[in-house]
Amino acid sequence: MKNLQVEVESGLLQGVHGWDPRIAVFRGVPYAAPPVGELRWREPQPPAKWEGVRKADEYGPIACQPAPGVNPEEFWTREIHPTGPEFAMSEDCLYLNVYTPARTGQENLPVLLYIHGGGFRGGYSYEVEFDWEHMARKGIVVVSIGYRLGVLGFLAHPWLTAESPEGAKGNYGTMDQLAALKWVYRNIAAFGGDPRRITIAGQSAGAMSVQNLMTSPLASGLIAGAIIESSVTVSFAEKPDIRYYPLSKAEQVGRNFFEKAGIGSLAEARQMPAMELIRLEDEILGPGVHFEPAIDDVVIRETNFSAYLNDHHLRVPVIAGYNRGEAESFAKAFSKPVETVEEYEEYAKGFGNCAGEFKRLCHVENEEDVRKLFSGDAMLDMIAGARLFGAIQDGQGRKTYLYEFDADIPGEDNAGSYHGSEMWFAYDSLARCWRPFTGKHYDLARQISSYWVNFVKTGDPNGRDTIGEELPEWKSFTCENGFIMEFKDVPEPSESPMDELMKFRIRYSCQK
Repeated sequence: MKNLQVEVESGLLQGVHGWDPRIAVFRGVPYAAPPVGELRWREPQPPAKWEGVRKADEYGPIACQPAPGVNPEEFWTREIHPTGPEFAMSEDCLYLNVYTPARTGQENLPVLLYIHGGGFRGGYSYEVEFDWEHMARKGIVVVSIGYRLGVLGFLAHPWLTAESPEGAKGNYGTMDQLAALKWVYRNIAAFGGDPRRITIAGQSAGAMSVQNLMTSPLASGLIAGAIIESSVTVSFAEKPDIRYYPLSKAEQVGRNFFEKAGIGSLAEARQMPAMELIRLEDEILGPGVHFEPAIDDVVIRETNFSAYLNDHHLRVPVIAGYNRGEAESFAKAFSKPVETVEEYEEYAKGFGNCAGEFKRLCHVENEEDVRKLFSGDAMLDMIAGARLFGAIQDGQGRKTYLYEFDADIPGEDNAGSYHGSEMWFAYDSLARCWRPFTGKHYDLARQISSYWVNFVKTGDPNGRDTIGEELPEWKSFTCENGFIMEFKDVPEPSESPMDELMKFRIRYSCQK
């Protein structure tokens, strides 16, 4: 890479030195054409070629979304969007960023491709909790991507289906992610990366996106490993699958949106300003309703859980886990709490002929027993779900490294291990955070990020950290060992093996 110049399929790129001059940074690299005008709600198209040398020294605009960080009282403003209002926002958002320690373009370094979270309606690839230069310094090439969000990324509608009956229907943001992955596969060698060793990673909606790619036949041959943070999308068979989102349901949401917005045609919708559509999305959609990836039978052919059960996903190693502090709060947010004996009896009916076995394992006699039961690990879906995923993987001969993050998170708000708190540690970015982290936190971040980097390099998190110390052994999960790596003050094996109730829920769900 003479003079930090790289030739990709669209032309020459001029990168810049990072804060560490040993890292070359290429910001705002177009991986697809701007999805504007007639390309709104269409599959991403190849980027235009350019003449001469294109400077890659500025981030591309963030995808259209409710402006992040405008409310100083909101938790996320202080946490990850302290400068959110300062970033440009545009429908023209299909850009990626490359961070590489390579200098010759012949290094064949492993690659981490990161997909940001944000509920499929917010977020961006250069949020403050991502220190991609620091991660690249550990010997990998890092790529972070932007993709279409909200109504612009995931609107499904019968008119769109009729317009493109064989194409993606509503999953434009997912197609963007796939296009970025394919671009990286074709071009990353020029940055010193190895296209045969691309690990995809993401948190929250980014983790769901990772799983959508893992289970899509369109990504076959492109992925060497996956990191799923908060968390795996599995479903327990005794209750409805909240992740079952067929195209018909997505189209109904889109139809209702157009009707309430007074939009009479696709031509009219494509002429509306992008931010007006975002405003209407915020105004019209009620609580619990939003645009998200749907089962379109093209990109996404079944739920992630169904793909896991049916062995319809890529045979790659996986790191997967959750944060302890989010497990109970998510349970309350996404399902009706079970608090009375009557509600417990009704819940048990979901096990059909196995209801008696479920009740024998529960030992419920009063409402205090019910509350204790449903706040325990066996009934918290995020906790038991990680084990369910691990059990499926183990049964299919796949390696899965499960974790629980519950580190001390300092600060006067006593936030605990909140949703997303692991990212400061996994991506070794504590110095960017307002929280008063101390030496033990930096030690833990060095260890967790080293596990992540080792995994990107070899498909196995074990090995040494960045100062040469051997990391505690992290075993691949099996139904026999029940191994979970717990990240507290230090990494340590779980001391809470699966109990009989958790094993029963897992067994019942796998059999269904």
